[in-house]
Amino acid sequence: MDNLLRNHEPSVATSVTASQLARELGTSVPRVVRAAQRLGFDLRSGRGRLMLSPAQVRKLRSVLGRRQVAPGLSYAETAALAALARSPLGLTSARAVARKAGLSATATSRALARLTSAGLVTQGDEVLVAGRSRKVRLLHANRRDPSYRTLAPILAQVEPPRTARDEEVPANLRHLFWNTHPTQLKVAHGGEYIARRLLRTLDPAGLAWGAGNLTPSHWRAAARARGLDPAVRTLAENLARNGDH
Repeated sequence: MDNLLRNHEPSVATSVTASQLARELGTSVPRVVRAAQRLGFDLRSGRGRLMLSPAQVRKLRSVLGRRQVAPGLSYAETAALAALARSPLGLTSARAVARKAGLSATATSRALARLTSAGLVTQGDEVLVAGRSRKVRLLHANRRDPSYRTLAPILAQVEPPRTARDEEVPANLRHLFWNTHPTQLKVAHGGEYIARRLLRTLDPAGLAWGAGNLTPSHWRAAARARGLDPAVRTLAENLARNGDH
């Protein structure tokens, strides 16, 4: 698919088949066709042939994500482990993993149980300072497991489906913004401020939410804030680059 995008100008439509896209994304032909129809893209024949511009191809890739199944793991286990692999600070719950992986809560809970039993996921209590100290249990991908090195290249290819961004900071993160005016909690108005606050608190749940709901421009602006630790500035730049993909 990357070759497809490089070899055509954005305004030029190209003929691809649903089966080609399905293979690229690790999904089924009916799922590709349904997504194209839902987005209003042109289906030129009943044989799954699509006339799409590179921009439309990118849109389908964003909506559907890219699925991978690692050896010895199910699709849900691969997706859950990939979500944790992209969260070096950890995630606070199965629900947070489900949201980042594009899975149901039930499938994620089962996958995490199996991954934990296999030693690929670890859980531990950590104390976070967010207005007040509190202890939370964080889930991490166990990069020290002997099999993780083999799995890592496959996990890096997983792209979860992109869902609609939240318009404002959710209720479960409001404690990080205890002294903030409500208008600043709206992403369209206060995105840069929200990113700066998340970088200063380094709350794992907050950063995980921000990675999926703030734009690269928000993170880049926040990275220029005065007084940031160099490691935190690098984190902001990485979040911006991740949002560009």
